[in-house]
Amino acid sequence: MVDLDTVMPGSSLFDFGDLVRSAANTGAEDEQNLDRVSLDLARFKAIVRGYLAETKETLTAQERAWLPLGARIITYELGLRFLTDYLNGDVYFRIHRPDHNLDRARAQFKLVEDMEMKAGEMERIVAKV
Repeated sequence: MVDLDTVMPGSSLFDFGDLVRSAANTGAEDEQNLDRVSLDLARFKAIVRGYLAETKETLTAQERAWLPLGARIITYELGLRFLTDYLNGDVYFRIHRPDHNLDRARAQFKLVEDMEMKAGEMERIVAKV
């Protein structure tokens, strides 16, 4: 079975956001110690520089402005998917321990909370790059 979100058309905002969610997070995706979960703005800036260097000809000004929002939305969406899977008995995402998907959901929601607090700085970074 192929995971359709890997091969189907989608928004570059979600692709960018998923990169930020995984690469700019100071904690693991399933981090149990939520004090370790936050958005590293230096990593975010590096991701923005690299991403915009390669997409400057294809993204519209509005898409560039929405990059930080894309990161928050996909992180929130994945948190909801982890939580839903946990509530449904862990039938979609493979788990390695009890409450694994619940821990994943909590970590994603903590990351979204931190992104919300840093939204202004994220937007300034994108505007400057």
